[in-house]
Amino acid sequence: MSTAVHVTRVLEPVVENTVLLALAGELDYDNATRFDHDTHEAIAEHHGDVVIDLTDLSFCDSTGMQILLKVRRAVHDRGGRLILVNPHSRVARLLHLTGLIQAFEVRPTLAEAAEALHAT
Repeated sequence: MSTAVHVTRVLEPVVENTVLLALAGELDYDNATRFDHDTHEAIAEHHGDVVIDLTDLSFCDSTGMQILLKVRRAVHDRGGRLILVNPHSRVARLLHLTGLIQAFEVRPTLAEAAEALHAT
């Protein structure tokens, strides 16, 4: 059994009008439904950019990637950008192996994510 993934909405966003979520644990089939619910609840009323800090997400399987794609679509449909920050080496490897690295904007640090959002 996996360690549940925890979604935390950080109250101090990196940029004004941006939702910052921090993920911790493992994201897989066993907890994907809960992750989907928690993430969409955190961004439900938001119509701006979303930054997801993956620093403490130690594992993600294809089910988790599907949900991240759903989040990306929801954010883009509202006119926002989704930036993933500092994926763990295992998560980064999955992004590269699946080709999904092209679907996501990925930054190594929160500061670089903030800089990218300021540049637009």
